[in-house]
Amino acid sequence: MERNADAPAALELAGELRHAIASGQLSAYFQPVYDLKTRHIVAVEALCRWIHPQRGVLMPDHFIPVAERFGLIADLGRVMLEEAGRQMAAWHRRGVRVGLALNVSPSELRPEFADAVLQRAAEFDLPRRTLTIEVTESPAMTSSPEERAALEMLIEGGVGVAVDDFGAGFTSLESLPQVPFTEIKIDKALMYDTSADVDDLVTRCVEIARERGALVVAEGVETQEQLDRAGGWGCDRAQGFLFAAALPASEVEPLLLAGAEQGCRV
Repeated sequence: MERNADAPAALELAGELRHAIASGQLSAYFQPVYDLKTRHIVAVEALCRWIHPQRGVLMPDHFIPVAERFGLIADLGRVMLEEAGRQMAAWHRRGVRVGLALNVSPSELRPEFADAVLQRAAEFDLPRRTLTIEVTESPAMTSSPEERAALEMLIEGGVGVAVDDFGAGFTSLESLPQVPFTEIKIDKALMYDTSADVDDLVTRCVEIARERGALVVAEGVETQEQLDRAGGWGCDRAQGFLFAAALPASEVEPLLLAGAEQGCRV
């Protein structure tokens, strides 16, 4: 009943989003990811922002569900790959050698999608392992042969695959061995759960990642205490408001250029 009740509003928003995709209203913001040993910026995650002419900057949770529901998520993903990929290529030409992470819906995971991503990465002249595809937790992965083939194609082609938001959705410790990945991102919700059960869960997750030779990234780090906890878990990297929020390219660029010259530290 609730779905039917909000149908007109969702349909209107989908129409606006369709126009936004076509007219360039979507913008990539970049959140730095830091290495926990060196405290240098080693990557940025590109996060979509909708610069709405009347409503201002809209966050993804306002429109991503609509994009999924109305079949716009692939178009949105292509916009993000183009904008963020071009920006990263420009930074690389200026000596900024950091990685780029892009969020991808499981609904996009098909071999033809992997082909398209690998082709654009090559056209942007991005070195192997510069680009990482973060597979979001919604909708749930189906563990289909097509999904697995797409993930394996990406990894073999030099594009990383991250399991995003681990601990907050459908991916479990039991399912991890079945998923091709090069990185696991620990969901920020686990940072706020200080129970021993969470510590045990993340510790086991890190062990599985180590067995796979994969990186572990702590998301949503906002305090020094949380940063210390991430280090205690054995995480390799972290991101969150303690370091920096997601910023427009023009605002994150000085941090990256400083890092290219002398190392970005916090």
